[in-house]
Amino acid sequence: MILLMFLASIAFAEEPEDRSPTLYKVFCLNCHGESVEKIPLKPDSTTEQRIKIVNNGAVGMPPYSWMLQEGEAEKLVKYMEGIK
Repeated sequence: MILLMFLASIAFAEEPEDRSPTLYKVFCLNCHGESVEKIPLKPDSTTEQRIKIVNNGAVGMPPYSWMLQEGEAEKLVKYMEGIK
């Protein structure tokens, strides 16, 4: 019975908290700036390309896949795309 309750709680578990604002402040703010003005996102790049860069790095930018949880790179990129 306890096992069944435990499995049910996992099935109905809430989605983890979005850490994008905190991740941006800690890892991105120094280079990209408050409004992504220092090193802006390339306007011709797609969200998928940006996610790949966050995960794998680029010239002058380290990779972050080692410390991001599943789906966080996408959330972080979408957060950055929404900063004005």
